[in-house]
Amino acid sequence: MAKKVKGIVAQFGTKGYGFITGDDGEKYFVHQKNIYNKARLKADTRVVFNAENSDKGLVAVDVKLEKSFSSSESVPLSDASIKTMFLFLLVMQVIMAYYVFIAPVVK
Repeated sequence: MAKKVKGIVAQFGTKGYGFITGDDGEKYFVHQKNIYNKARLKADTRVVFNAENSDKGLVAVDVKLEKSFSSSESVPLSDASIKTMFLFLLVMQVIMAYYVFIAPVVK
């Protein structure tokens, strides 16, 4: 039976696997296919996962980044704010194009 464990990523390589040190002191093998949302793990990142036993040892499955409410972490932008920024950039490009290409011809 899988148990819920918290831990910290000890190492995670470019080949898609690495190790997590659980808060219980155990080392767990983790593979990219066992990470929720296919997030890329980095060393020293806090994670929550289910621990399972395999023939080769302890394995971390259903690995998720631990929710942290630290003010230093950034919050992802919403779709509405991204659309607003693109609209603003489009308007600025139209204004710049007017002053560069159309305004000199009219004078």
